Amino acid sequence: MGTGKTTALAAIRGALRAAGVTVVARPPRAGDPPGVAVVVDDAHLLSTTELGRLLDLVGDPAATVVVAAEPLSHQPAVTALRTAMAREAPEVVLAPMTPTEVHRVATDLLGAPPSAELVGNVLAASAGLPFLVRAALSAARSTNDTSVAEAVDRAVRVALIERLRRVEEAVLDTLLLSSLSQELGPDDVAAALGVKQEEAQRLVDSARASGLIAPALSNAFAVTVHRSVAQIIGAARHHQVETSLLRTQLAQSTLPTDLALRLAEHGLRDPGLAAALTDLAARHQDHPATAARLYRAATSVGASEVSTKLADALALTGDCATAGRLADELLGSEVAPDRAAAVRIAASVASHDGRAAQAAELVRWLGPYPDAAVGAAAVVAALGVGDVATARAAAAVDSDGPPTSTARAARAVAEGLLLTVDGTYPAAVARLAQSVTEQASAAVSPDTASALVTLVAMHGGDSVRARSVVGRAVRGTGDDDGFVGRRHALLLAWARMLDGQLTATDAASVAAGDAHRRDALWAAALQTAVARRAGDTGAVQKHWYAAMEVLTEYSMDLYALLPLGELWVAAARLRQVDLITPAVDEAFGLLGALGNPILWSVPLHWSGVHAGILANSPASVAPHGQALTAAAAHSSFARALANAGRTWLRVLANHVDAGEVTVAARTLTQFGLTWDATRLASQAALHTPDGKVSGAMLQLARDLKIATGGLGDGGEVVDVPAVASPRPGSPAAREPRLSEREREVAELLLQGMPYRDIGSQLFISAKTVEHHVARIRRRLGAESRSELMSMLRAILGSPG
Repeated sequence: MGTGKTTALAAIRGALRAAGVTVVARPPRAGDPPGVAVVVDDAHLLSTTELGRLLDLVGDPAATVVVAAEPLSHQPAVTALRTAMAREAPEVVLAPMTPTEVHRVATDLLGAPPSAELVGNVLAASAGLPFLVRAALSAARSTNDTSVAEAVDRAVRVALIERLRRVEEAVLDTLLLSSLSQELGPDDVAAALGVKQEEAQRLVDSARASGLIAPALSNAFAVTVHRSVAQIIGAARHHQVETSLLRTQLAQSTLPTDLALRLAEHGLRDPGLAAALTDLAARHQDHPATAARLYRAATSVGASEVSTKLADALALTGDCATAGRLADELLGSEVAPDRAAAVRIAASVASHDGRAAQAAELVRWLGPYPDAAVGAAAVVAALGVGDVATARAAAAVDSDGPPTSTARAARAVAEGLLLTVDGTYPAAVARLAQSVTEQASAAVSPDTASALVTLVAMHGGDSVRARSVVGRAVRGTGDDDGFVGRRHALLLAWARMLDGQLTATDAASVAAGDAHRRDALWAAALQTAVARRAGDTGAVQKHWYAAMEVLTEYSMDLYALLPLGELWVAAARLRQVDLITPAVDEAFGLLGALGNPILWSVPLHWSGVHAGILANSPASVAPHGQALTAAAAHSSFARALANAGRTWLRVLANHVDAGEVTVAARTLTQFGLTWDATRLASQAALHTPDGKVSGAMLQLARDLKIATGGLGDGGEVVDVPAVASPRPGSPAAREPRLSEREREVAELLLQGMPYRDIGSQLFISAKTVEHHVARIRRRLGAESRSELMSMLRAILGSPG
C-alpha cells in the first residue's frame, strides 16, 4: 500500500507510448492490434478468466506484459501468473524507502538537504512507505517551530487513516488484530472474528499484502497502524474485537507474551488476562525485567495477589526504590506469607543500599519464620550486624514448604554462614558452596550465594575459589540483573586487584555509573586500592575522599570489612586515620559481638598491620600482629599473614633475611596476595645494603609477578608492570627492561637534573621527559619518587 506501483506503471506506459507502442490497461481481447503492450494494475482484482488470458499471453515470447498485483497467496490464479512471469524476468518488489532515498526526496521537496534528525524522524514515523514519507515531509516543510517531530507524526497518522478508509471492514478488523502480534495466523483470526477458515485466510492474506504489518517494520509503526485502525472502526468495535481475541486465545491456551502485554497496555481489564499475565511472569523468572513488566501489567488489569512477586522482580532489575515502596506497603499485611516476603524484600533492598541496621531490625521484627528463603535472608541480615542469636533462631526453624532445590540452596546459605562464625573455613565454604550448585531462586535476598561464597573465600585466603565462583556468576549475569550484576563484577575485580591483576582503567569501568550505596562503597574502595598500588597519590586522595562520603552514610556490616580495610590503609598513607577510626572501631565492635571469628577478623587485622606500618607507629601494629599470631594456630591464612607481618617489620628495620623474605612472599602469593608479596620483596631490595641480596629480592618480585600475573581467571591477558632488575653483576642479574631512551633519562635523573635540562641534553621536550619518567615508574612499580630513585640506583648501579 502506497509504495508507488501506480506511479511506476504510469511511467512504463508513458515510455512505451513514446516509443510508438500501443498500450492497453486490461487483459488482451480479440481485435486488439498486433504488438499491443499489456500493462495491468491491481491484477489481484481480476476474475479467474481474465487472469487465465494474461497467463496465456505470458507464454508468447513476442508479447509485452507488465502486471502489478498484491502478493495474495490465497488466489491460485494470481500465484500461477506470478510463477509464470518470474520464469521470464525477475519480479520487481516495491519496498519501503531507504534513508538515502528519503534524503533525496526530502532535498527535492524542501529545497535543501535535510538534517539527519529529520530523516530519522520521518523514517521512524512512516516506516519508509512512500505515501507516508511524502506526507511527513510536507508537514515538516510547513512547520516553522520546534515541534517538527510532532507534526511529522500527526501528518503520518492523518495520511494513514485516509488510506485505510478505503479498506473493507473485515480487513480492517484483521489489521487491528495483526498489528497486535505478528504471531497471529488465520486460525486465530477465524476464532476471534467468527468467520470460516477460508475467509480468515483471505483476510490475513489481504492484511499482509497491504505492507502495513510486515515483520521488518518496527513495533512503533505497528502501534501507529493499530491506533489508526481503531480510530476508524470506533471504540466499541475495538474493544469487542480485542475481547474476542483474548477469549479465544485463552480458550486455546495460545496467548503469547507480547500479545498479552499489548492487550494490558490498551487497558483491557479482565480476570483471565490478569491470570495469564501472572502465569507468564512466573515462566520468565530467569529474566527479571520481563517478569517485572508482566507483573506490572497483571496488576494494571486487576490482579491483586502479585505485589510481592512484582516487588521481587523489580528489586532484581535494580529498581529498588519501587520495590522498597511495595514491600513497605505489604509489611502490615494480614497474610503471613506476604508479610514475610515483604520483610525479605525490604531487608534485601536495605542491605543493597548500605542500611544493614535497618535490614536486621526488619528480620528481628518478623521473628523466626518457617520459610527457607526468608530464614536465609534473616541469617544474612542478622549476622551482618553481629546479631548471632537472631541468626541462629532464624536458621533453627524448619521450613514448612517442600524440599525444593531453591529451599536447599537457602538452607545451605544459612548454615554455611553460621559456620563462618563458629566453625572452620573448610567446613563453612563447603556448606556455602552447595548453595551455588543448587537452582537459583527468583526471590531477592540481601546477598547472592555466589557473592557470599566469594566473600568468605577471600577472607579465608582462598583466591582460586573466589575468582572461580564469582567469575561464573559474572558470566551468567544477564543484562537485566541490575541487583546483582555490578555486585558480582566488583567482587571479581577485587579478587583480581589483590592478585595484582587489575588496572586503573578496569576499576573505573566497573565503578562507572550510578550505583546503590553498597556497590558505591566497593567501587570507590576498589579505585582507591588500584590507585595506591599504582603509586598515584592524587588518585588515592580523590577516590579515598569519595569513598569516605559513602562510608559516612553507610551502616557498617560484616560484609564490608574488605573495602573498610583498604580505606584504612589508604587513610594511613594520607595521614587521615582519625577520620576513619570510628568506622574501624565499629567494625571491631561488630566482630567482638560475633566472638571475634578468625575467618572474618584476619583480613582486617592484616590491614591494621599495614596501616600501622604506613603511619610509622609500632604501637599500632602490635595488637594486630598479636591477633594474627593468636589465630595462626587455627588458620593457615592467619599463620601466613603473621609470618609475613613479622618479616615486613624486620625488613623495615633493615634486617633483611633473603630466605625469610622469600618464604613469606611466596606464601602470600599462595593465598592470592600477589601484590603484597611483590611489595614485600621490593621493600627488602630497598632496605638492604647488600647489592647481591637486593638483586635477588628484585628478581623474586619479578618471578612472583610473572608466575601469577600472566593470565587472569578467565584466560584474558593482564597487563603486569615489570619489576626492576637486580644490580648488574649479581648472580640473579638480568637485562633491565628499560628501553635505551628510558635508560638515558634514568641516568640523567639520578644525576639530579631537572626535566628541562634532561630534555635539552636529549633533544626532547620536558613533557616527553615527564612521560618517560612516568612510564619508568609504572614499569618498576615504584609508589613514590624516593622509591623510584632507589630502584634506579639498584638497576643502574649509580652512586647516591
